[in-house]
Amino acid sequence: MRISQLSRGLLVSLICLTVTNGQSRLSGTLGQINTQLEQPVQLTMRTVSGEYCVGDSELDSLRLKVRLTYANKGRRRLILYEGSRLISRIMISRNFTDALAKRFEVNSSLTQLTASGSKCYKGAVPNDCFVILPPGASHEAETVIGLFVVRGDAREIAGAVKSGDHVVQVEVITWHESDKLAKDLRARWRRYGTVWYEPITSAPVPFTVEKQRKVADCP
Repeated sequence: MRISQLSRGLLVSLICLTVTNGQSRLSGTLGQINTQLEQPVQLTMRTVSGEYCVGDSELDSLRLKVRLTYANKGRRRLILYEGSRLISRIMISRNFTDALAKRFEVNSSLTQLTASGSKCYKGAVPNDCFVILPPGASHEAETVIGLFVVRGDAREIAGAVKSGDHVVQVEVITWHESDKLAKDLRARWRRYGTVWYEPITSAPVPFTVEKQRKVADCP
């Protein structure tokens, strides 16, 4: 795969926004569109900082620190694993119409390895590894995401986008163990809320890649 040839330092979970002089032009909300509305858990993102980084002779990468906000829009308390901040899939389209039709420029799955330890799953009540969200409450977590962009729009490269306007969706992992364990915990802790263990996919969010950009030699 083309992207696998890049340095490990660039292989972070990834999305893109406009960045000018190393700082995101969208310093506010990255996406205020709610995730799948039928789900009680909804996700929004806000950028904290961002920078373009040198990739190889043809590619740059955009690294963003973002704040994920999980909101309980349902009627029951939700129990969310505190480590729910890993991006498992990135989908980029040219516009909203293409995104809704699942026509993607980039559709990348990312492998994430985690180990929480059995201490998180013992006991009759949820411990510090989990967050309990009453209806209307929210929980925030930060992570680093990014996207590969073609330098100078030289040519089409699989897994990367050229400059211009796009929309992006991401899938976030909310559980890192087996479904069986999640169901066991859901039954054990039902008096405290519902354990949430399904991935969450965001709604399409618009972004722009600048052709003229400052690129740094990131560590």
